[in-house]
Amino acid sequence: MNNIVIIGGATGIGLSLIRRLMNDPDYRITSIARETCDVEGVTNIVADVTDDKTIVRAIAESGKIDTLVYCAGISLAAPVEYAKKADIKNIFDVNIISAILCIKAALPALCESERPKIVLLSSSGSIAPIAYDSFYSATKAGLNALAMALRLECPKIKCSAVIVPGTQTLFSFRRKIYDDCGDYNDTLKSAAKALQNIEQSGYSVDYVSSQIINILEKRNPPPVCTVGCMNKVMLGLYKILPWRLKLYALEKIYRLK
Repeated sequence: MNNIVIIGGATGIGLSLIRRLMNDPDYRITSIARETCDVEGVTNIVADVTDDKTIVRAIAESGKIDTLVYCAGISLAAPVEYAKKADIKNIFDVNIISAILCIKAALPALCESERPKIVLLSSSGSIAPIAYDSFYSATKAGLNALAMALRLECPKIKCSAVIVPGTQTLFSFRRKIYDDCGDYNDTLKSAAKALQNIEQSGYSVDYVSSQIINILEKRNPPPVCTVGCMNKVMLGLYKILPWRLKLYALEKIYRLK
């Protein structure tokens, strides 16, 4: 029996993962989220990932853990100059600090598992930064580094950051978008709209969750994995471009010029 705990399993990719895994009798699934997951047979623990004491309690209530999947995340479309400290702190709290706290709380249980795994949902923005979503991009890049560092500290636990491309979920419509930002207004709106289009014309949530499950089932997946053949090609090309061409490509993608 694989005891899997999914942080953020009430919506989006986390919910799709649960729906797929529930068809496999080898999995016992616990969802930890602000809202309950509506899939029958799932153990629901309601918790706020940004509340340290609550998340430690929720992880403890999960009992035996073989796999931890961190799906929680938020996005913020805002110029660095105008971004409020509270919003900056919130996105770092949800996207990376809470991931670290969940891992820290789960490590004792994971170390007792025969084949422990951690999966962190990263983003293409961790490699090719998203215009006006710099804080999101930074937190996702942090997850990539965290996964690699954990492989050094805890080699028994196979931790992987999964780079997810634009995906068709409601995440696109829940993004906080700043307004009244002076000279940034036009390019901010253009970039936010371009990003929404990329997401809503991207991969289906079921495809992405199926690829994550493939990674979960590997005995020793790489520390950083990329979902989607086209996504792999695009990010591979981006990595080898000179920095000036990188900037030019991103300006075109997000319609900054």
